[in-house]
Amino acid sequence: MTLESSVDVLVIGAGPVGLLIAYQVLRAGCSVHIIDKDDKYQSAQYGRANAIYARSAELLDQLGLADDIVQQSHFVRESYTYNDKGERVIPGRVWNFVENVADTKCALRSVENARRYIEECIRDSFAALGGKIHDLTECVRLEYTVDPADGVMATVKDLRTRTEYTIRSKYLVGADGGQSFVRRYLNVPFEGERTEDQWIRIDGKVKSNIPTPRAYASIESTKHGNVLWAPLDRGVTRIGYVYTSELRSRYGAKVTKELAVREAIEAVKPFDLEFERVDWWTLYIIGQRVAATYQPHSGIVLVGDACHTHSSGAAQGLNTGVADACNLGWKLILVLKGFAKDDLLATYSTERRAAAQRVIEFDRKISTLMANKWPEGMERPADKHINQVLADLFDDAKGYNTGLGISYEENLINVQSPIGNACSSVGPGARVPDLDLLKPGTLEVIRLHAATPNRAVIYILAFVGDPRITLPSISPSSAAVDNLTQKFARGLVQPMTVVALANNRIGVEEALGCLPSGRVYYDRRSEAHRRFEVDLRYGAVLVLRPDGYVGFTAKMGADGVDAVEAYLKGFLIEDTQDGKKSVS
Repeated sequence: MTLESSVDVLVIGAGPVGLLIAYQVLRAGCSVHIIDKDDKYQSAQYGRANAIYARSAELLDQLGLADDIVQQSHFVRESYTYNDKGERVIPGRVWNFVENVADTKCALRSVENARRYIEECIRDSFAALGGKIHDLTECVRLEYTVDPADGVMATVKDLRTRTEYTIRSKYLVGADGGQSFVRRYLNVPFEGERTEDQWIRIDGKVKSNIPTPRAYASIESTKHGNVLWAPLDRGVTRIGYVYTSELRSRYGAKVTKELAVREAIEAVKPFDLEFERVDWWTLYIIGQRVAATYQPHSGIVLVGDACHTHSSGAAQGLNTGVADACNLGWKLILVLKGFAKDDLLATYSTERRAAAQRVIEFDRKISTLMANKWPEGMERPADKHINQVLADLFDDAKGYNTGLGISYEENLINVQSPIGNACSSVGPGARVPDLDLLKPGTLEVIRLHAATPNRAVIYILAFVGDPRITLPSISPSSAAVDNLTQKFARGLVQPMTVVALANNRIGVEEALGCLPSGRVYYDRRSEAHRRFEVDLRYGAVLVLRPDGYVGFTAKMGADGVDAVEAYLKGFLIEDTQDGKKSVS
């Protein structure tokens, strides 16, 4: 056994979620070691997760990863519903939440891409930073103490050579899937249940006379439940249906590819279906479970399927995992670098576990309804067909399915201002809306999310309103913000100024009457101020978390900046030393 050099973070599991963590950590200048028991470079990885919805697309875009994924993806902006006679149901049901996603400026809405290609894009970006995946390597033992300063010692085995070596890390991230070794080794309860429902998913190149072959579709079959038709990249189509109790009684538990294909053809009737090839298929039992905690030890955290599993009924698996990784990444980096208190990391578990519980609660209902059964304890309305009840549930959860409506409860980093919330429509814990701003001089349009990329920095956005009115308070507020940024590590707190101007062609200093605090953007026709419900007469200061959620708001002015400083000191560590590295 040889001793490996110590690293800041050991990631177990090199799927998309584990790679997202490793990428963020390495990009921030911290050391990372990532292992996976599978052959990540040679084995063909078809199937599994395939859909990226609007919020996940935003999160990936803010990490600088969306462009490469876009090049290999199929975009879905339409959905259709057909009854068992092949007649179109109007308005559409179930998948229509992918349509008309208006609450984001990001070009991506619903992206269909086989998991292996999504994974390849993230892996290539990780490799471009000098990162390496140690595949065919599994973790066999963990050692840790109650003292977080001791870190975590992992014994891993190289499956090629059968040799073992150890890795000491300050933090260990378990991203190793639903059968997580890390979760099981630490005896973390996986709360929930497995249902009797089983589903079949099959990907391949197909021919069909369905009228909308390259759009989402649901076919309301009486024999196979609510059948999924999902176009993927490279001309591939995914078809999903319920392996009902009737089918189980007819065929038994042993399902073959031939049987899966035969029943897929039956499931989409009255439309014709022919498989030119089959890339992947699976039969799986639905289990809805969530880990009792996402941080079972001060130095160990769980992400993705390692801490939550559910059906693919709403295609939330990858999307929930992406949100996990983007919530955890910046917190882990700031704590690692000594810029934030350890308590910051604990907010990952509370925020993301609550989000997963909401997914699972929704999934229990829709996965049962998709099988043409009524969920236990759910009242059955006399005036609605089961498919309409399913559609109503999807409509109610539209904001959650797209991810755009997900918000977090008050905690250490989502704090109500003691002097009043100056942005009436956007409170702490809410996703910040994406808005178009203008760059001074060139008047190029830039999205707010593009102007605030996730680089593990805290953004202070000063909405200064109409400078003709707020001029007396702009200069002292800018000076106070500049002073505030000096109290923390260089580059950790980055100010921005958003100005509502009738004349967008005048210069920055002329418009503000002073040198601005940070970068300046013009708010065309005061659209951003209106969206945030910022009074043009008073302005507002908004603190934006790296992952695009609002942390705190206050009115512009000395009192407001003082309140922001008190908020930041609640989880950040003041810079009392010279020469700290910038995280920007």
